[in-house]
Amino acid sequence: MEHVTHEITREYRLDFEGGEAGWDDPIPPEVTSRVLGREATCTINRTSLLAWSLMNIAHVQVADLACGGWIKIVISTGPDFDESAFRAEVAGVLDGVKSVRSNRRPRAAERGARIGLEAVVGAVAPLAMAHARL
Repeated sequence: MEHVTHEITREYRLDFEGGEAGWDDPIPPEVTSRVLGREATCTINRTSLLAWSLMNIAHVQVADLACGGWIKIVISTGPDFDESAFRAEVAGVLDGVKSVRSNRRPRAAERGARIGLEAVVGAVAPLAMAHARL
């Protein structure tokens, strides 16, 4: 009998805050509903919107907020998992959540500040491969 081991999950750490302000900004329910594609009835902050939005990505099982401006992302893997596509999708979600309007007026230092795609993709770092724990 032949035994084969297959990877079934991976964990990633998304460092999203990067010293930027605005992650506590309140996001109105109508905006949250539009971003998530389902009805929201309360105001949440931008950080929570990011975690919920990551849950809409294929293969994502958990997007767990941690203190210190990062999110642990647990994904299921298999023969159809494409890591580069996954990283690009995470970067797109992060960029989209950053651009969502909030109930707060932007501070002068934040106007027009955006992170390039390469910097965002680089922020999605593998925590560990198959079955590793934090």
